[in-house]
Amino acid sequence: LKDQVAVVTGGSRGIGRGIVQALCKEGAKVAFVYKGSADAAKALEAEVTAAGGVAKAHQADVADPAAADRVVEAVLADWGRVDILVNNAGVIRDKLFLQM
Repeated sequence: LKDQVAVVTGGSRGIGRGIVQALCKEGAKVAFVYKGSADAAKALEAEVTAAGGVAKAHQADVADPAAADRVVEAVLADWGRVDILVNNAGVIRDKLFLQM
């Protein structure tokens, strides 16, 4: 994956964080999207950089098409292309099945 450009949604925590770490470890440049936890995003950027990888956080709600477009435009401006897309962002609604 050396020098491939990846975009990971929901990338600052949990499974997304692990995906970002794995892609960076394999040599990809990773733009990851987070919705709310700037501290977690900055910590992941610092961790990846310290390990010799390349990752950049982008704050956005990917449920908003305009915000998603802005992220893609930023990645294209930074790295010129997108080779890999991981749609990891999700929503948890803790309610009874009938209420969802």
